[in-house]
Amino acid sequence: MRALFCCIIFLCNFLNASDLKILKAIPFDTYNLKIIFNKPVKKGDFIIKRLDKNKVIMEVEATLIPYSRKIFNFPGKNQIVIGQNTPKIVRIVLVNHGKKEYSTNFFDQNLYIKLQDKTGMQQETSTKKNIARPVINKSNPPTQSVSNNVSPRKYRVVIDPGHGGKDCGAMAVNKICEKTIVLNVAKLVKKKLNAKNYQVFMTRNSDVYIDLKARTDMANAKNADLFISIHANSVAKTGNIHSQGVETYFLSTARSERALDVAEQENKGDVETMSYFSKLSFLNTLNSHRLIASNKLAIDIQIGILRELKRTHNNVTDGGVREGPFWVLAGALMPSVLIEIGYVSNAVEGRKLSTKEYQESLANGIVNGIDSFVAKNF
Repeated sequence: MRALFCCIIFLCNFLNASDLKILKAIPFDTYNLKIIFNKPVKKGDFIIKRLDKNKVIMEVEATLIPYSRKIFNFPGKNQIVIGQNTPKIVRIVLVNHGKKEYSTNFFDQNLYIKLQDKTGMQQETSTKKNIARPVINKSNPPTQSVSNNVSPRKYRVVIDPGHGGKDCGAMAVNKICEKTIVLNVAKLVKKKLNAKNYQVFMTRNSDVYIDLKARTDMANAKNADLFISIHANSVAKTGNIHSQGVETYFLSTARSERALDVAEQENKGDVETMSYFSKLSFLNTLNSHRLIASNKLAIDIQIGILRELKRTHNNVTDGGVREGPFWVLAGALMPSVLIEIGYVSNAVEGRKLSTKEYQESLANGIVNGIDSFVAKNF
């Protein structure tokens, strides 16, 4: 009877706990931990105390899901422990030894904890104090189109030029295949990312056919951080031939007729292998955190492309960030997007897409979008 009473008290306390929840904690690289919450968090949500020179505790009103304690061990006897200290308080204990110190960074629903050298932190702080911040005149934007940020480590990106070989993709108004246009853009993206210290792999470097599953299989085998599939849009002869604009998609069940139409066009050859119901069932099993990350990646890339195109071209149309059942994205185990760089069926845009200048602008925009996402999420 006493045990039952204790269980009831515990359950009541659990149900009355904060609506802030810790959903997952993921270690990455050698000295990093990412803690994912169910809603945005900030430093002010935490009470931070230093117990001694080797131990810091962070307390937040939240619920740990699942309730059991989590222990993460790092090289050099460094450790992070996450536990439900009381029914309403989660305690994160940071134990460090030697020449390492913890730093924290809050972004949206994520708390990033990083172990770094104490001397490195002091140098970084003193450097920041001595750097004069540049003032940007918005009326005169800088002429350099690609951001100067250099990735501190070699993030792995797989670039997937759509179609290829026997699969022309859509035919442009000037009779150039989609497969040729997107391969040219993909090669430019690869070159620019390599210059910024990214490690880049291409699903195809020439005019060859690769089925959809093999493309994401390669990304998974390379343990890629991001998967970017590049395509060009088109409408049927009976459709609106004036359709134009850039669209960026991430994987989920399509919520609009337009997204379904685009997905069906890009899925040709593989979509017949699944019935509608089996496709829907598969999508419902996808990792929600990966879909959220893919959505954010799509937003950053869409913004990057639009900013770059508007800098040098007129009449740029924002087709928006959309979701749809693109099977080239379905097998990817990392954030992934499909970019429709424009409409080859449009009399004006179709011809622009075939020019070196326009392809350079598209590549710059894609690279800037990737940079922006990496800076905020890794």
